[in-house]
Amino acid sequence: MAMLFIIGIIGSAAAEIPNSIKDRIGLWASGKSTDAEFAHVLVDLSKMGIVKEKLAQNTHTLPSYGQTAFIKITGRSAEYGQTSPVRLTVTDPDGVVSEYVVPILESGTYSTLIPLRHDSKIGMYSVTAYHAGKKLPDSVFYVGYQARIPAWISHLVLWWLDEKITESEFLTSIEFLLKTRVIEFADVTDSTFLNVSVSGLNAVRRGTTQDITVLVKDGYGPVVGASVFVRIEDYGESVFEEFKGVTDSNGIFTVSWEISQEFPNLKTLLAYIDVTDGVLSGSKVFTFQVYCLCGESNCKCRT
Repeated sequence: MAMLFIIGIIGSAAAEIPNSIKDRIGLWASGKSTDAEFAHVLVDLSKMGIVKEKLAQNTHTLPSYGQTAFIKITGRSAEYGQTSPVRLTVTDPDGVVSEYVVPILESGTYSTLIPLRHDSKIGMYSVTAYHAGKKLPDSVFYVGYQARIPAWISHLVLWWLDEKITESEFLTSIEFLLKTRVIEFADVTDSTFLNVSVSGLNAVRRGTTQDITVLVKDGYGPVVGASVFVRIEDYGESVFEEFKGVTDSNGIFTVSWEISQEFPNLKTLLAYIDVTDGVLSGSKVFTFQVYCLCGESNCKCRT
């Protein structure tokens, strides 16, 4: 009954929740979906103006201890045909600046991935970009902890679904819980990206070929004619190879990289894959290791 008392203090809000979202809320309350899905629902309600509390819509979760995740930074330049890269500066909540040089696609779209570690700073990060001597629109993203939605909030949802409280009372209570940070979450990102999946060998012997296959999909299926950019590098130290092309009728683009016999062995490489269909974009990171066999020239064998 304490929650009903809160409702009486805060007042009521005039709004109407669509049935599709109501169904999603009901699934969460019955334990059939995750806290992350409930967080997505709250963001959708905020976008619609039904929940008045403004929620960060580009928020990322810290990875587990010892793990590294990647945050995608993407944008577009009006300077089509320019081959010069985009220069990004990312400023963390403590004011520490990191700089990145990012290739740009022929469509004017650029994107890259920056590492997020378990000990990265919590809060707002600002991103500034320049291309061809011109400043591009600034952007921000947020870093936070995993979703924290107390289990008892499902009872509030059930009261509303069972019509024991009104929709207005339910929304006012949710807004109060968000404002007072009883409900906290950081597992929400915009869904305006293409779905990119990548396959290839996890370990490749020197003197052989690494075939990397990229599959691009959107909400309707494979994307035909999407531009694909593949960059193979050593954690930002060296760029070994770059490829670009378009997806075929099955939404697939494949590259073959012939690895030199003299390539350093036991080297872990990153393949950054950026794609765009001219409207949406997507990215993926694929890691693999190059190895050699004992007795081969310039091969450092493990002992």
